[in-house]
Amino acid sequence: MFLAADSLFRIIGFDSQLIFDSIITGINVFILFFALSYFLFNPAQKILKNRSEKIKNELENAKTKEQEAIALKEEYEKKLADTRAEVDHIFEDARKNAKKLSEDIVNEAKTEAQNIINRGNKEIELEKAKAIDDLKNQVITISTLLASKIVKENIDKGHSDKLFKETLDEIGEATWQD
Repeated sequence: MFLAADSLFRIIGFDSQLIFDSIITGINVFILFFALSYFLFNPAQKILKNRSEKIKNELENAKTKEQEAIALKEEYEKKLADTRAEVDHIFEDARKNAKKLSEDIVNEAKTEAQNIINRGNKEIELEKAKAIDDLKNQVITISTLLASKIVKENIDKGHSDKLFKETLDEIGEATWQD
């Protein structure tokens, strides 16, 4: 039977050496596969796993940084809006102060103008009174000269007293008191 099996193997082309070599080669392939798996595939998978985790962590960090950036942007925009509102408030206060200052200056100028007008009117009144006094003095001087000429011509004392009295009555006291 051994011969029949041996002849069967020979017909197919299998001899015992080929089978033995095939079995040894198969065992070597499995040993090589497990050795490579242990020394090459597992470290490669470990490196790929570490790299995958590193990428995942970097993505999470990027998301965190993005959220922080968004929060900072919102905070910045809020501060910018607050600053703009404050600037608008400062400008509005400055406008109000400038308007008030302008009104104060105008009112002060009006008051000063009125004071100048009042002083001018007082000076006019004083000059008018002075002119009237000067005129009265000139009238008195002229009247005295005229009276002295009349008196020289008419030496009569009774007549000059009468003339003086009439003149005073004509002029009246109201004329001398204005």
